[in-house]
This record gives sequence, C-alpha cells and structure tokens, in this order.
Amino acid sequence: MPIDFRDWSSGAITTLEMRVIDRNAAYMGIDRHILMENAGRSVATTVIERYPKARRILVVAGLGDNGGDGIVAARYLHSWGREVRVVLLGRISDAREELVVDNLGILRGLNVEIIEAPTPYDLLAHQEVFHPWAEVIIDAIIGTGIRGILREPQATAIELINKSSAYKVAVDVPSGLDPDTGEVRDIAVKAHVTVTMHRPKVGLVKEGVSQYVGDLVIADIGIPEEVEHVVGPGDMYYMSYARRTDSKKGDNGRVLFIGGSREFTGAIYLAAKAALRTGVDLSVVMAPRDVARDIRAHDPSIIAIPLDGDYLMLNHVDQIMEQVGKSHVIAIGPGLGLREETMKAVVELVSRAIDVGKRVVIDADAIKAIGELKRQDLITKNVIVTPHAGEFKWLIGIDVTKEVNIWSRALVVRDVVKSSLRGGVVLLKGNVDIITDGQRYKLNFTGNPGMTVGGTGDVLTGVVSALMVKVQDPLEAAAIGAFVTGLAGDLAARELGYHITPIDVIENIPKVFRKLVNVDEIVNSSIHPQALKLIS
Repeated sequence: MPIDFRDWSSGAITTLEMRVIDRNAAYMGIDRHILMENAGRSVATTVIERYPKARRILVVAGLGDNGGDGIVAARYLHSWGREVRVVLLGRISDAREELVVDNLGILRGLNVEIIEAPTPYDLLAHQEVFHPWAEVIIDAIIGTGIRGILREPQATAIELINKSSAYKVAVDVPSGLDPDTGEVRDIAVKAHVTVTMHRPKVGLVKEGVSQYVGDLVIADIGIPEEVEHVVGPGDMYYMSYARRTDSKKGDNGRVLFIGGSREFTGAIYLAAKAALRTGVDLSVVMAPRDVARDIRAHDPSIIAIPLDGDYLMLNHVDQIMEQVGKSHVIAIGPGLGLREETMKAVVELVSRAIDVGKRVVIDADAIKAIGELKRQDLITKNVIVTPHAGEFKWLIGIDVTKEVNIWSRALVVRDVVKSSLRGGVVLLKGNVDIITDGQRYKLNFTGNPGMTVGGTGDVLTGVVSALMVKVQDPLEAAAIGAFVTGLAGDLAARELGYHITPIDVIENIPKVFRKLVNVDEIVNSSIHPQALKLIS
C-alpha cells in the first residue's frame, strides 16, 4: 500500500543513491522482478484509490525500467476490471531490458491493446486515446533516466499528455523533470499525483515543482532499510574508474605510504602494492633505510625513499612533507612500532598533512599513537582510520565487542564516533566490518576466516588509500575498500582454501574490479582501434 508522506523532504535521495540501493537489493537476494512488481502494483493501487470511478486508463510507457513499472500497473488495472491501453514509445521488438520484455509478453498474452509508437507521427495518429478516450493517463516514459534535452517521441508524448483533460499519474518522477535538481529544461508532465519508489527523489521536493509533481506518494516496494546500510556492488557506482586518454603519470593517483621499522619490514610494502593493484599510478613508500632497501630489491614498481635510521623520527618530518605536497593521499601506520619519538612524529605528520589539505588514512601503530597522545581531534574531515576492535578501544576507550548483535554494534559505533571524533571516518575491522562517519553507517559482509593471516589489514589500508583518490566521499572510499578487499580474499579462499597469504589477496583485487565494473568496455574504449585489433 502506498504511503502518503507529509514531510516530503525527509530522507530524500539522489538518483545515484537509488541506483546503489537497487543494485545492492539484488545483491542481498531481492529479485528485481519483485521490485518492479511491487512498484507497478503501487501505481495501480494509487489510481484505484484516487480515481475509483475511472474506467478507461492509458499507460504511456518507455522501453526502460520506468516503462516496465507502468506495464505492470497496466496488468493489475486490467485484472481489476479497467479498460486499459498501452502506448509504447518504440516497437515491442526494440525492448532490450529483460523485465520489460517479460512484462510486455504477459500483457500481450492477456490481449491488452499495445500501440507501438516509435515516432511522433505514430503518436499523432493515435492522439484520440490521450483525449477524449483516457480518463486517467499513467506517465511511465522516462522517470529518473532523463539525460539532457528530451528526444522524440518522448517530447510529443508529454505534450499530448499535458493537453489531455485526463487525470495524470507519474511513475517515480514526472517525465521531463530532473530528479536531482527539479529543473525542467524543455517540457515535463504536469501530474496530479506522482508515485515515487522507496524514497522521495531530491528533485521532487524542491521549491516550485508542485505544478509538475502534484500530490507525492512514496511507495514501499519491498526494500528493507538494512539494504541502505550494506556495502555491495551498487557502491561501485560511486567510484570513477575511467581514465582520460591524455592522462600522464601520476594523474590517476599518487599515494604516499609512511611506515616500517627495523622489526616490521613487510607491512608497508603490502599496503603500497595493494594500492597499485587498485589502480593508482604511483605508490611511494618512505621508510627507514633497511625497509626501503628491501622494497627496492623486491619490487621495482614501488618507489621506496629511505629515511636515516631504523625508525620514524621527528627529524624525518620535513623530508617527508616534501613528498606529502606531491601526493594525493597520505597513508601512515603499518609497521611503525611504538617508540615515543615515532608516535610524536606520527602526530606531527598527520597534523601537517591535514593542514595542507591532504586526504589521510591512519592505520595500525599510527592509530595507537593518536590514542596514546590523546590527539583524536586529528580524525576529522577527509581522514579515515582503520582500527580493529582492540585499536578502537585504544583510540576511544570503549570496548564495542560487548554488543554481540552486529546491527546494534553498528549503531553503538556510529554514536561513539559522533560523540568522540570530529567528522572523520572509522572503518572498524572485524568478521563484519563497520564503516561510519558518526552520521551514516555501512556494514561489509565480504571476507572470510582465512584473512586473519597477518598482513591483510595492510592490504586493506592500501586499497582504501587508493580509493581515496577515486571516490569523492571518504565514507564510500572506506566502505568500497572493505568490500573489495574482502571479496578479493573470498576469491583467494575459493581457490586455495584458508591457506592464503596477503599477496594472494592482492593478486585477486583486479579480478574483483573485472567482476563488478565493466572493465573490458572501459579499457578497450581507450585503446587505439588498430592496437585493439592486434591484441583481441
């Protein structure tokens, strides 16, 4: 049953956020057929409730998901005894979206009249169905899919809808209205009622749009609230994967890693290597002399700059700041150790990096340094900190493991972060990761017990640091980082069981992106056609 919300602006979301939710709902096992079925039924129910005496109903449908919602509504209205006609803006054979094809097939089997109208002339030839035949017109033309100026036959269809004396019901968004800004560039349907799915879109609650939106009804289409708090494939929409064809070295990310000590030489290397596999151009490590030498000998793809001595010291800060200025993101912590001077150097570096506007990822011993020296004020905007439960207690003084239920724990962590930190993001590592900025929170369910092996936390640091370059929102950078790292570990475990190493996780990172992003299409589009022939 549709819910009529009086506070329209409460919980309004962008079309990007809705795309993320839709894809993550499928990831959580909610079939898209169910969502479209619920959406269409909600539209049909609204028509019956608002206009119970109307007998003749016209559905004007595009070939996308919005049209599919309208086609499902047509089926319900037909089964409830209304006389229904569908004007399809295209040919049935042009439909490519599986759900649309399926539902068109059902309508045809029910002998519902479908008028194919691929051109404005086809619409004009059947304009009598808009007026005087129709008593209610359902606008299922574009919805949230509008891009730029309206094309034909959509523009003519909207004109015919607006000229009709019938009541107008818009599906999700009145066609022609920008769902994010509320702007109308050309022409838009002037609806009496708009039935929007799951939550109101930002553009529907803008000032001055009521002449297009009419009464706003929010339909519950069966997406539980928890879906909005789960990291999944949908979150990849927040990431910029493509590269400019004229880009040069460093344009796609230069990350500076600060860590390592005489006792711990591998952690900072694993973080830097993971960042490269995640897609940055340059991974630069600044580490004590022997650590840098070992990295140079092991992997020439990483730039390793030596620091005098066996540990990070205060007299290294100025030298490191020269590289900070050249880098997009600074990651600090893996393998540093907990010498008193090292902890003071950590605080000085983080403070100065923030002052010059750099994005910072704080991990491992650097977290302990921040907690030990009581400098939680440094965890602010554009800073991500990646503790496990023990480090979280060291940092803030609260043991969150007492809360067994993961959803309850997430709320506790969110509230603690809100009250204790100044707007930074916490990625609390565990068998289920919790990511929060004190306002929003997400849970990540990827990963497996094989990833308790030492070094996987350092891999996560590298992935998150790389994503801080490619994802604007730090919370999403941390959330996607946890999801990708865990999924890479799952791929490794599927092949090797629990006998995995951090390197196995790193080597599976590109496979994750290939599964979740249309990598082949993006990469091939940037390769010269003649070269593509040779390598295909």
